[in-house]
This record gives sequence, C-alpha cells and structure tokens, in this order.
Amino acid sequence: MDMSMYDLTGKVAIITGSTRGIGNAIAKLMADHGAAVVITGRKQEACDKVADEIKAAGGKALGVATDVTSPEARQNLVKKTVETFGHVDILVNNAGTGGQPRKMVDMDEDYFDHYVQADYKALYFMSQAVACQMKEQGCEKGTHPYRIINLSSAAGIKSPIGDTVYGSLKAAVAHLSRIMANELARFGITVNAVAPGYVLTDMTKDVMADEKNVAAVTRMISLRRYAQPIEIANVITFLASPAGGYVTGVLIPVDGGDRKSVV
Repeated sequence: MDMSMYDLTGKVAIITGSTRGIGNAIAKLMADHGAAVVITGRKQEACDKVADEIKAAGGKALGVATDVTSPEARQNLVKKTVETFGHVDILVNNAGTGGQPRKMVDMDEDYFDHYVQADYKALYFMSQAVACQMKEQGCEKGTHPYRIINLSSAAGIKSPIGDTVYGSLKAAVAHLSRIMANELARFGITVNAVAPGYVLTDMTKDVMADEKNVAAVTRMISLRRYAQPIEIANVITFLASPAGGYVTGVLIPVDGGDRKSVV
C-alpha cells in the first residue's frame, strides 16, 4: 500500500470547533499525518492548549479564538491562517451547537434562529470565506488539491422525534455540500459531508449518564456501541488526503450501522 496517499505534509487545515470532541480528534490526526492545523473555538486559552499539545508532539499548529457566527471573526481566521502558514488547503466545518431536542409544537423563534445561525449560516459563510481564499490561491488545471468537509449528522438522514430543527438543518448541510461540490470543482475544491451517529463526546455525556438511554440507543446500532471521536476523524482525514481526491459531492454516514439512518 502506498501510504503517501494519506500524507498531508505541506497542507494547511482549518478545523472549526476543534478544542474538544470530534474536532479535537480531527485536528490531532491531521497533524499526525503532517498537516499544519488551525485550532478554533470560542476561548483563546482552550485553542492554545490544543495547539501546544500538537506542537509538543512534533506537529504544527496555531490557535485562533473564533466565533464562527461572526463575519469579522471568520475573515480574521482566514487572514491569520494565511499570515502564519501562507495558504489554506483544507476546511473542516465541525463547529455547531448542541441542546435538548424540541418538538415543533414547543419551538420558539429565538431557539430556532440560534440553531440556524450556528449549524447552517455559519458553516455556509465559513465555507465561502475559505473557498474564496482557495480560488485566489489557484491550482493547476485539472487538479483538485483543496478540500471542504462538512459535518452533517445521522439526524439529518433519519427522522427522530424532537429534531425538527437540528435534523432538517443537518439534512440541509448534506444537500448544500452536493451543490458546493458542483460549484467549486472548477476551482480545484472537493466538497463532502460526513454524518456521524452517536459519538462519545461532551455533547452526549448527559445521555450516557442514563443507562436506560444508553441501552435504548445501542439497540438501534448494528455494532451495539457508540463511536469514538477518532473513528469519525479517520473518515474525515481520508477525505482530506490524496487518497480521497476523487470523492466529491457525497454524504458518508459513520454511524455503526444505525438501522434508522441506513440509505
């Protein structure tokens, strides 16, 4: 096997929401594969902590506190990345919001708007900012060296009660990724989406504290367990690598065979 196909040496990756959970696993794995990674989150101290851990392990990293819902913050993130590393090759839109599911009859507009802003609008315009930078950088005709990878969710494939907003927005992210793939291919950019199922992170710790909930959830998963963040990171890092260079416009479920999300 030609392992150079998985080498990210010389690549620069921005991973939003990478101070913990899935984003943290993605950043550290990409750094292990040779990429210079930009760590983002709302708090600079948390970003610096992860960046320092990566540098201590021999990698290249920069921490930039970023509220991805802010246009100024998004532009600053791209600007600092280019100032530090010279270019951007990979964007992973991982940042999003959690919260308790609400049925439609219980939904209010403030809660609705919060989800739309954090889980769709921010991703859309973060992609725009990076895609414009990639377009400006250019590439050789017929090559596609750049990657945008969006985090969708199994909730956007199945129809869970109480996820009318979160689930529909994650479905929108998957479809947006297909349209982006078509629009941006001529600029050397591939675009894909990954839909994790249940993953062991801080966002699922409340569910995991209830043994009955855990038993109910794992019964719906063919592999009978939650995923580890690294298992999502493995798929995303493949898509970011040369090995994933001919994959674009697809949604990849990574859900352990969740019976309600198999398509």
